[in-house]
Amino acid sequence: MKVPLSRGKSLSPRPLIEVQVSTEDLSALGSAQRGRMAICSLHFACLVLFALAISPVRGYATDVVFIRASDASSPEQRQLELATRFYGLNLDFVTLGAKNSELALSRVVERRETVAVAIAADALALVNEKTLLRALSRRPAENVPLFILGVTPETDTALLRAWSGGAAVGCKRLASLQDPQYIIRRFEGLTRQLSDIEIPFPANDAVYILLGENSRAQQIMAVRANGGVLPVFIETALGDGKVFIGGTMPPLGAVADEWNSRNMVRAFTEIASAMMFVRYSAGERGWHSTNHYANLTIDDPWLRDSYGYLDYRSLLAEMEKHDFHSTIAFIPWNYDRSQPAVVSLFRDHPDRFSICVHGDNHDHKEFTDYRSKPLAGQIAGLKQALARMDRFKMLTGISYDKVMVFPHSIAPEKTLDALKTDNYLATINSSNVPMDRPNPSFLPFGLRPVTVEFSSFASIRRYAAELPPPTAFLAMNEFLDNPLFFYCHHDFFAGGIDAFDSVADQVNRLEPDTRWLSVGDIVKHLYLLKLRDDSGYDVLPFSSDFRLDNISGRDLTFYVKKQEAGSVAVRSVSVDGQDYPYRLHDGYLELSIPIEAGKTSDVAIQYKNDLNSAAIDISKNSIQVYLLRTASDFRDIHLRRNATGSALIALYYGDGMKRVWTLVWLSVIVVLCVGALYVRGR
Repeated sequence: MKVPLSRGKSLSPRPLIEVQVSTEDLSALGSAQRGRMAICSLHFACLVLFALAISPVRGYATDVVFIRASDASSPEQRQLELATRFYGLNLDFVTLGAKNSELALSRVVERRETVAVAIAADALALVNEKTLLRALSRRPAENVPLFILGVTPETDTALLRAWSGGAAVGCKRLASLQDPQYIIRRFEGLTRQLSDIEIPFPANDAVYILLGENSRAQQIMAVRANGGVLPVFIETALGDGKVFIGGTMPPLGAVADEWNSRNMVRAFTEIASAMMFVRYSAGERGWHSTNHYANLTIDDPWLRDSYGYLDYRSLLAEMEKHDFHSTIAFIPWNYDRSQPAVVSLFRDHPDRFSICVHGDNHDHKEFTDYRSKPLAGQIAGLKQALARMDRFKMLTGISYDKVMVFPHSIAPEKTLDALKTDNYLATINSSNVPMDRPNPSFLPFGLRPVTVEFSSFASIRRYAAELPPPTAFLAMNEFLDNPLFFYCHHDFFAGGIDAFDSVADQVNRLEPDTRWLSVGDIVKHLYLLKLRDDSGYDVLPFSSDFRLDNISGRDLTFYVKKQEAGSVAVRSVSVDGQDYPYRLHDGYLELSIPIEAGKTSDVAIQYKNDLNSAAIDISKNSIQVYLLRTASDFRDIHLRRNATGSALIALYYGDGMKRVWTLVWLSVIVVLCVGALYVRGR
């Protein structure tokens, strides 16, 4: 038996410091001595608190044991590796041989850390079924679930019958599938938001499981094709526990680098059964979020009624009826142009309207490659944007979220460094990969829309509302506890202010507990939790400003570990507005925070910078920017509202020659109009 030592870090509990002083001892002391002791006790208590806060934040081992026949890697092993990595679990390998000890295998399975066991189908003959079942039911009411994966037509049918309690009697392959679809059935605690959805099947043949007569197996995943339904992932009873059985998955090959919903769902199907099994087995001991979040962001408008096709009061009625929230990605250049009626609307409905930062001047790609726009100029733009938004807040009384939505596309990585330095919370764009960095591998990177891989700064992916993602994509993200950020522009509402209602309804139907909040509020809740053996939680935050909610019925300690690689220096850490001790170690910032049941704590990490908003020039002294913004307003507010104007805009944003001819015709129209006025004046 081979049990590698290259697992996750060995994690030990925080030491407990306890001091006991009897009442008899206290009464024997003089008043002066009692006073000195009180002071010493206070100092000691402070030292204890400091020790707890900066003690190394270590998670606890939670393991999935994978029993295999050889050391060679397999597609099934890759599935488990991706699933356990995603949920923060260790994957322990047990490679069996003819002379292995059953006792040694039992000891590995019976460890308290083990939450699930998986067996490769080609290793079934090497495992004693009774011995393993006994080890799986090590404690009353705590049976460890079993997953047999990689079943093929070559799997011994007698073994398959035995290990499934007669529920599965074989496996077959069906080729030449016609319009195949994955069907995910409803299984309590396992399929969650994926229940009852269909996903396009990515292959032309399928390996499916033959069920025995009167089988009580529950079909979790099946392929609908050629007029039939073929089970590919099932669950049945085995002894006192559950066994899950999955057929080998079709090889998907390389997935395109394009981050679209179709490719992401296709990649997810490759590991769907492993993801569902690992999450089901781990429960709170795997990385998870406490809530589901969503937001609609509308780029560009300023606070006037109406802005193009966007009527704020009408949008409010739709938000209240269909329960969603809209954030305006506000161009800081517009800081002094807001209309009082719209300002009042925003102030009166902070649960429905909010503001974040959209560039600075929005003069095309102002945050782009450094050859076109040097880094120094981009840094100045980020600072000016904050200074202008501070002025906007003072003029309107409306707060804003320090979240940057870059115009057109995400900036290079060093600009993300600058965002972090100036204490922005995150950036949200159609891509979460800086424009000067290659896309990482789809799996597991593509399974989360938020990453801190670049500059240890929260970069988040969002999705176009104009091309609403399919149901399978939304369900996949809800299942993975991912926030859903949608975006559009005012012309999205050209067909009616109810344009987003169907998307909001679909999200709320898939996950009725979805919380629609501002981008800032969502970012402050962007962290993952994992239950520790001491009933505290490990916390993995993505943002520098986050709110920890203790929704349990007991007092807990939250052990925070935030990635802090790179050159940006930490200035301070505060908890609920008070300076709090922390520890920087191995590229992570660590602290431990006790929180009473039902209470919250706000954590803020501030970085060293030279930002002084009051000293920054926020005037609009660029004629070029003024003309551009005026032209953009004319286009959005007036030109788009009629058919001729829309046609001209469509021509202008077409190819190069169409743009040239559009400008020519516009010039001709202007000349004719001026000429007509001149003749009339004579």
